[in-house]
Amino acid sequence: MRRSSSYDLVIAGAGIVGASTAWHAVQLGLRVAVIDAKGPAAAASGASDGAVSVASKRPGLMADLAGASLLYTGQLAQPANILSGIFHPRPTYLFARSEPEAQALDRLIAVLRDQASPVSLVRDGAPADATVRGLGSVVSRVVELTGEGHMLGYLATLAYLKAAGCTTMWPAALASFETGQESIRVETSLGELHCSRLVLAAGTGTGALLPDLPLVPRSGQLIVTERSASPADILPGPLTSAAYLLDKTRNGAGAAGTPVVIDPLETGQLLIGSSRQDHGTERSTDVHTVRRILRSAVDCLPQIAERRILRVFSGVRAATSDGLPIVGALKDRPGVYCATGFEGDGICLSALIGREVAALVATGKTTVDLSPLSPSRFSDKKRLSA
Repeated sequence: MRRSSSYDLVIAGAGIVGASTAWHAVQLGLRVAVIDAKGPAAAASGASDGAVSVASKRPGLMADLAGASLLYTGQLAQPANILSGIFHPRPTYLFARSEPEAQALDRLIAVLRDQASPVSLVRDGAPADATVRGLGSVVSRVVELTGEGHMLGYLATLAYLKAAGCTTMWPAALASFETGQESIRVETSLGELHCSRLVLAAGTGTGALLPDLPLVPRSGQLIVTERSASPADILPGPLTSAAYLLDKTRNGAGAAGTPVVIDPLETGQLLIGSSRQDHGTERSTDVHTVRRILRSAVDCLPQIAERRILRVFSGVRAATSDGLPIVGALKDRPGVYCATGFEGDGICLSALIGREVAALVATGKTTVDLSPLSPSRFSDKKRLSA
C-alpha cells in the first residue's frame, strides 16, 4: 500500500464477528475495509466446534442474546440468503453422570421452560431410551433438545466477506490508531488508513491495543478423530456433559466430573473437547489435559476407543473477567467500537452482534439492548471503587 485510503469503517479482525459486521455494514451503505494480522478465520473462528447453542449459555442476558441470534441465523440460512447451506439445525444431547450434573440438567430445563426460547425439550430419561446409542455405563441420564444448530465458523466467515465485497487486507497487523476531530488514523503493517469509524474485533489481539480491558487468552484442548467406518457410529448431534455447562456458565464443574463435548463433524469425524485454561497458547498442547478429556469421552461413548486420533491442537479464545463479551463504543476514543471477548460464543452470537454493531456504527442505535456489554462497565467499576 503506497498511499493512504479512506473508508467509512475499518474493521480490525477477520473472524466471524468482524466478517458479519462487515457484511451488515455494507448492507447499510458503508464503505468498509477489513484487516487481519493473519487472514480470515485464522484464530478462534477457525478452531471452534461450530455450535449455535442456547443451552450452553449463562441464563439471563447471554441466553436471551443467544436465542435471538439463533433465530436470526436461521433467517439468514433461508434459501438464497447469506448463510444458506452453512447453518444447519440439529439436536443437542446433554447427559449426566453424577448428582451435580443431574441438578444442572434440572436447572437448564427449568430455564428453557420459564424463558421464551427457540430451544425445547424432546425427551429426558435413561440412556436406554435415548436416541444416541452405545453410551457408557457412567451415563445415568440423557436430555435431548431441539431447535439448536451448527455452523462452521470459517465457512460463515468466508461467506460474509465474499458477499460483502469490501476491501480486505492481510496479513495486515494493526499497529496503532489515533482518533481525531474528522477521522481516525489507522496504522497497519501494510500502511496507513483513514476512516470515520473503527471496530476492534480482533479477539485476544484487541487486548494489546486496549490493555485496560480485562481480556484473557483462554485456551481449550481439542482432539480430532478419524472418520467412522460405520454409519451407525455417527452421532446425530453433539453429546455434551452437564459438567461442561457448569464450567461454561462459571458455576464450576467441581465434583460433577470432567467436562467433555463429543461433536460430530460433517466429514464423519469427531471433534472432542474442551478445556478452559487461562493464559493459554495455541503453540502447544497440554498432554495431561488431553488424556483426561479422552478418558472421559471414552467412558461416556466407548466406541471412540476404536477410532484413531488424527490431530490434537489448542484453540485460544478471548475471555473477559466477568464472562460477558465486550461490545460497544469506547467513551474516550470517539468513533472506536469493540466487539470482542466472546470466549467460544462468537459463532452463536455472530449474526446478531454483526447486525447490531453495524447499526450502531451507521446510525448510533441498536434494536437490541447491548448496554450490559459496553466496555465502559469496566471503567465505571474502577471509578466506583476508587
